Amino acid sequence: ASEHINTYIKMISKMLDVNVYNCAVGGTTAAKANTDNHFDGVLDLFCLYNLSKALETQDHNVFFDFYVEGNTLERNAMETMQMMGSIDCEKIDYVVISYGLNDYVGGFSIESEDPYDEETYTGALRCAVERIIKQCPNAKIIFSSITYCVFEDEQGNPIDGYEKDWGGGTIEQYRDAMGLVANEYENVYFMDNLKDMDIHEENFSEYMRDAMHFSVKGQEMYAQNLTTLIEQIERDSMADE
Repeated sequence: ASEHINTYIKMISKMLDVNVYNCAVGGTTAAKANTDNHFDGVLDLFCLYNLSKALETQDHNVFFDFYVEGNTLERNAMETMQMMGSIDCEKIDYVVISYGLNDYVGGFSIESEDPYDEETYTGALRCAVERIIKQCPNAKIIFSSITYCVFEDEQGNPIDGYEKDWGGGTIEQYRDAMGLVANEYENVYFMDNLKDMDIHEENFSEYMRDAMHFSVKGQEMYAQNLTTLIEQIERDSMADE
Protein backbone atom coordinates (compact mmCIF):
# COMPACT_ATOMS: atom_id res chain seq x y z
CA ALA A 1 0.00 0.00 0.00
CA SER A 2 2.76 2.45 0.90
CA GLU A 3 4.39 1.95 -2.49
CA HIS A 4 1.19 3.03 -4.24
CA ILE A 5 0.72 5.96 -1.87
CA ASN A 6 4.25 7.17 -2.54
CA THR A 7 3.64 6.98 -6.29
CA TYR A 8 1.17 9.86 -6.41
CA ILE A 9 3.04 11.77 -3.70
CA LYS A 10 6.09 11.74 -5.98
CA MET A 11 3.91 12.80 -8.93
CA ILE A 12 2.53 15.80 -7.05
CA SER A 13 5.98 16.79 -5.80
CA LYS A 14 7.38 16.69 -9.34
CA MET A 15 4.43 18.49 -10.94
CA LEU A 16 4.57 21.39 -8.47
CA ASP A 17 8.32 21.25 -7.75
CA VAL A 18 7.69 21.28 -4.00
CA ASN A 19 8.45 19.19 -0.93
CA VAL A 20 5.51 17.00 0.07
CA TYR A 21 5.16 15.49 3.53
CA ASN A 22 3.11 12.32 3.26
CA CYS A 23 1.25 11.94 6.56
CA ALA A 24 -1.22 9.37 5.25
CA VAL A 25 -1.77 6.27 7.39
CA GLY A 26 -3.61 3.57 5.46
CA GLY A 27 -6.77 2.08 6.91
CA THR A 28 -7.61 4.99 9.19
CA THR A 29 -10.66 7.21 9.52
CA ALA A 30 -11.37 10.87 10.14
CA ALA A 31 -13.71 10.07 13.01
CA LYS A 32 -12.54 9.00 16.44
CA ALA A 33 -13.42 5.33 16.68
CA ASN A 34 -15.02 3.49 19.53
CA THR A 35 -12.20 0.96 19.62
CA ASP A 36 -14.20 -1.58 21.63
CA ASN A 37 -16.45 -2.06 18.60
CA HIS A 38 -14.24 -1.14 15.66
CA PHE A 39 -12.06 -3.29 13.46
CA ASP A 40 -8.53 -2.28 14.47
CA GLY A 41 -7.87 -0.57 17.77
CA VAL A 42 -4.18 0.02 17.08
CA LEU A 43 -4.51 1.77 13.73
CA ASP A 44 -7.42 3.80 15.08
CA LEU A 45 -4.77 5.61 17.10
CA PHE A 46 -3.70 7.22 13.83
CA CYS A 47 -7.10 8.58 12.77
CA LEU A 48 -7.45 12.26 11.84
CA TYR A 49 -8.68 13.04 15.36
CA ASN A 50 -5.49 11.74 16.97
CA LEU A 51 -3.12 13.02 14.27
CA SER A 52 -4.51 16.54 14.59
CA LYS A 53 -4.29 16.34 18.38
CA ALA A 54 -0.64 15.28 18.10
CA LEU A 55 0.00 18.21 15.76
CA GLU A 56 -1.59 20.53 18.31
CA THR A 57 0.14 19.21 21.43
CA GLN A 58 3.35 17.78 19.91
CA ASP A 59 2.85 14.86 22.31
CA HIS A 60 3.54 11.60 20.47
CA ASN A 61 4.17 9.32 23.42
CA VAL A 62 0.82 7.54 23.23
CA PHE A 63 1.61 6.41 19.69
CA PHE A 64 5.01 4.99 20.51
CA ASP A 65 3.48 2.90 23.30
CA PHE A 66 1.57 0.93 20.65
CA TYR A 67 4.38 0.35 18.18
CA VAL A 68 4.77 -3.32 17.27
CA GLU A 69 8.06 -4.24 15.60
CA GLY A 70 7.58 -5.95 12.25
CA ASN A 71 4.03 -4.83 11.52
CA THR A 72 4.28 -2.93 8.22
CA LEU A 73 1.22 -0.71 8.65
CA GLU A 74 2.12 0.23 12.20
CA ARG A 75 5.74 0.85 11.20
CA ASN A 76 4.58 3.21 8.45
CA ALA A 77 2.33 4.95 10.96
CA MET A 78 5.20 5.45 13.38
CA GLU A 79 7.35 6.87 10.59
CA THR A 80 4.55 9.33 9.93
CA MET A 81 4.51 10.40 13.55
CA GLN A 82 8.27 10.91 13.57
CA MET A 83 8.05 12.99 10.40
CA MET A 84 5.22 15.12 11.80
CA GLY A 85 7.39 15.96 14.77
CA SER A 86 10.04 17.42 12.44
CA ILE A 87 7.74 19.69 10.41
CA ASP A 88 7.89 23.46 10.90
CA CYS A 89 4.15 24.15 10.76
CA GLU A 90 4.57 27.87 10.12
CA LYS A 91 6.30 27.11 6.82
CA ILE A 92 3.56 24.83 5.47
CA ASP A 93 1.75 26.28 2.43
CA TYR A 94 -0.95 23.62 1.96
CA VAL A 95 -2.51 20.87 4.03
CA VAL A 96 -4.55 18.28 2.11
CA ILE A 97 -7.10 16.36 4.18
CA SER A 98 -8.19 13.23 2.34
CA TYR A 99 -10.51 11.12 4.47
CA GLY A 100 -13.79 9.40 3.75
CA LEU A 101 -13.47 5.88 2.35
CA ASN A 102 -12.74 4.21 5.67
CA ASP A 103 -15.37 6.27 7.47
CA TYR A 104 -17.80 5.16 4.76
CA VAL A 105 -17.05 1.42 4.80
CA GLY A 106 -16.81 1.52 8.60
CA GLY A 107 -20.35 2.91 8.80
CA PHE A 108 -19.33 5.98 10.81
CA SER A 109 -22.08 8.54 11.29
CA ILE A 110 -21.73 11.59 9.10
CA GLU A 111 -23.04 14.00 11.74
CA SER A 112 -24.87 14.33 15.02
CA GLU A 113 -26.58 17.12 16.94
CA ASP A 114 -23.14 18.25 18.14
CA PRO A 115 -21.24 19.77 15.18
CA TYR A 116 -17.94 19.03 16.98
CA ASP A 117 -18.70 15.40 17.80
CA GLU A 118 -15.42 13.74 16.81
CA GLU A 119 -17.00 10.31 16.64
CA THR A 120 -18.73 11.59 13.50
CA TYR A 121 -17.20 12.35 10.11
CA THR A 122 -18.04 16.06 9.95
CA GLY A 123 -17.26 16.66 13.61
CA ALA A 124 -13.79 15.20 13.17
CA LEU A 125 -13.21 17.34 10.07
CA ARG A 126 -14.21 20.55 11.85
CA CYS A 127 -12.04 19.91 14.89
CA ALA A 128 -9.04 18.92 12.77
CA VAL A 129 -9.34 22.02 10.59
CA GLU A 130 -9.47 24.31 13.58
CA ARG A 131 -6.42 22.66 15.16
CA ILE A 132 -4.51 22.89 11.88
CA ILE A 133 -5.42 26.55 11.40
CA LYS A 134 -3.95 27.34 14.82
CA GLN A 135 -0.75 25.39 14.24
CA CYS A 136 -0.27 26.22 10.54
CA PRO A 137 -1.47 29.84 10.32
CA ASN A 138 -0.05 30.41 6.83
CA ALA A 139 -1.46 27.26 5.25
CA LYS A 140 -4.36 26.86 2.91
CA ILE A 141 -6.34 23.67 3.49
CA ILE A 142 -7.76 21.41 0.79
CA PHE A 143 -10.48 18.89 1.54
CA SER A 144 -10.04 15.99 -0.90
CA SER A 145 -13.31 14.10 -1.07
CA ILE A 146 -14.15 10.42 -1.00
CA THR A 147 -13.41 8.62 -4.28
CA TYR A 148 -15.29 6.06 -6.33
CA CYS A 149 -15.42 2.49 -5.06
CA VAL A 150 -17.21 -0.70 -6.08
CA PHE A 151 -18.15 -3.88 -4.23
CA GLU A 152 -20.30 -6.98 -4.72
CA ASP A 153 -23.84 -7.49 -3.53
CA GLU A 154 -25.08 -10.73 -1.94
CA GLN A 155 -25.49 -12.29 -5.37
CA GLY A 156 -21.96 -11.41 -6.44
CA ASN A 157 -23.03 -8.60 -8.75
CA PRO A 158 -21.12 -5.30 -8.74
CA ILE A 159 -22.58 -2.52 -6.61
CA ASP A 160 -20.85 0.81 -6.27
CA GLY A 161 -20.66 3.38 -3.52
CA TYR A 162 -23.48 5.43 -4.99
CA GLU A 163 -25.81 2.57 -4.08
CA LYS A 164 -24.07 0.76 -1.22
CA ASP A 165 -24.69 2.07 2.29
CA TRP A 166 -22.52 0.52 5.01
CA GLY A 167 -24.54 2.15 7.77
CA GLY A 168 -23.58 5.82 7.57
CA GLY A 169 -24.65 6.77 4.06
CA THR A 170 -23.55 6.57 0.42
CA ILE A 171 -20.36 8.03 -1.04
CA GLU A 172 -22.35 11.00 -2.35
CA GLN A 173 -23.54 11.78 1.17
CA TYR A 174 -20.00 11.72 2.56
CA ARG A 175 -18.81 13.84 -0.38
CA ASP A 176 -21.58 16.39 0.11
CA ALA A 177 -20.96 16.57 3.87
CA MET A 178 -17.27 17.30 3.36
CA GLY A 179 -18.11 20.03 0.87
CA LEU A 180 -20.47 21.70 3.33
CA VAL A 181 -17.83 21.70 6.08
CA ALA A 182 -15.26 23.19 3.68
CA ASN A 183 -17.64 26.06 2.96
CA GLU A 184 -17.74 26.96 6.65
CA TYR A 185 -14.13 28.17 6.69
CA GLU A 186 -11.97 30.71 4.92
CA ASN A 187 -8.91 29.35 3.09
CA VAL A 188 -10.43 25.86 3.00
CA TYR A 189 -10.97 24.53 -0.52
CA PHE A 190 -12.92 21.52 -1.72
CA MET A 191 -11.74 18.95 -4.26
CA ASP A 192 -14.71 16.93 -5.54
CA ASN A 193 -13.16 13.65 -6.66
CA LEU A 194 -16.48 12.02 -7.52
CA LYS A 195 -17.36 14.77 -9.97
CA ASP A 196 -13.97 15.69 -11.35
CA MET A 197 -12.44 12.23 -11.73
CA ASP A 198 -15.48 10.77 -13.52
CA ILE A 199 -14.76 7.14 -12.57
CA HIS A 200 -17.79 4.88 -12.79
CA GLU A 201 -18.84 1.25 -13.14
CA GLU A 202 -17.97 1.06 -16.83
CA ASN A 203 -14.41 2.40 -16.59
CA PHE A 204 -13.29 1.82 -13.00
CA SER A 205 -10.99 -1.07 -13.96
CA GLU A 206 -8.87 1.45 -15.95
CA TYR A 207 -8.26 3.64 -12.93
CA MET A 208 -8.43 1.31 -9.92
CA ARG A 209 -6.32 -1.68 -8.91
CA ASP A 210 -9.02 -3.04 -6.58
CA ALA A 211 -12.37 -2.02 -5.11
CA MET A 212 -11.09 1.14 -3.41
CA HIS A 213 -7.53 2.01 -4.46
CA PHE A 214 -6.23 3.77 -7.56
CA SER A 215 -4.03 2.18 -10.15
CA VAL A 216 -1.11 4.24 -11.44
CA LYS A 217 -3.42 5.70 -14.11
CA GLY A 218 -5.92 6.71 -11.44
CA GLN A 219 -3.18 8.25 -9.34
CA GLU A 220 -1.99 10.25 -12.33
CA MET A 221 -5.46 11.73 -12.77
CA TYR A 222 -5.75 12.47 -9.05
CA ALA A 223 -2.31 14.11 -8.93
CA GLN A 224 -3.08 16.22 -11.97
CA ASN A 225 -6.42 17.38 -10.54
CA LEU A 226 -4.83 18.35 -7.22
CA THR A 227 -1.99 20.14 -8.98
CA THR A 228 -4.45 22.05 -11.18
CA LEU A 229 -6.47 23.11 -8.14
CA ILE A 230 -3.42 24.38 -6.27
CA GLU A 231 -2.19 26.29 -9.32
CA GLN A 232 -5.64 27.90 -9.66
CA ILE A 233 -5.68 28.87 -5.97
CA GLU A 234 -2.26 30.47 -6.38
CA ARG A 235 -3.37 32.42 -9.45
CA ASP A 236 -6.47 33.65 -7.64
CA SER A 237 -4.41 34.67 -4.62
CA MET A 238 -2.03 36.69 -6.77
CA ALA A 239 -4.92 38.38 -8.55
CA ASP A 240 -6.38 39.47 -5.20
CA GLU A 241 -3.15 41.09 -4.03
